[in-house]
Amino acid sequence: MYNGIGLASVRGSGTNGYVTKNMAHVSRQRQADRKSQDHFREPPKLRAPAKANSEILDHNRKREVEVKCLALQEQLEEQGLAADEVEEKVSALRTKLLVKLPAPGESSSSGVGGRTGETHADAERKAAEAAALKGALGISESYVPGQAFDRELQQKLKEERMAKREAEEQARREAEEELEREREREERRKRKEARREEKEAARAEKKLRRSKHRDEEDD
Repeated sequence: MYNGIGLASVRGSGTNGYVTKNMAHVSRQRQADRKSQDHFREPPKLRAPAKANSEILDHNRKREVEVKCLALQEQLEEQGLAADEVEEKVSALRTKLLVKLPAPGESSSSGVGGRTGETHADAERKAAEAAALKGALGISESYVPGQAFDRELQQKLKEERMAKREAEEQARREAEEELEREREREERRKRKEARREEKEAARAEKKLRRSKHRDEEDD
């Protein structure tokens, strides 16, 4: 026994009485460390934001219009107006409100405001906020949330960028080589033109000397 731990007597226990460490036991600290390592090893899986159903949103907007029309109808009937006049005013209000509604599939949220409690309206508002933020930060529309943690995708994008740079560098080298060849052809053409002019000048000078010599002999 050591420090109050162990067997007082090993007789019949089948052990030697020494306190040994249980190597199969995994402590809570080791479990927490392993979980933290797994968290950093594996990329987090981000859930795509919920998308608003445009048909449900259009239905809810039209229902709100009908609710307002019904409230106006009840108010006018309580005032004792004629049925024709009530119907006319309710129809005018309905037409006015329907004209202000956005087209089907078009977002009417400005991206400002709190939660409404309606799933699709909140999703539409959230999408408008995200679009405004992307525009402010200059984020491309093709950006996918969480793609920065996808190692395979990042490796593929890196290889594509490298291939694009190599292709651009190759095109630049080919353009420079073509320009150099064009420059050499131009220089050869100029040298050839200069030699031809020299020959013509020498031929003209020789012809002039012969003509002068012939004139001297005639004199």
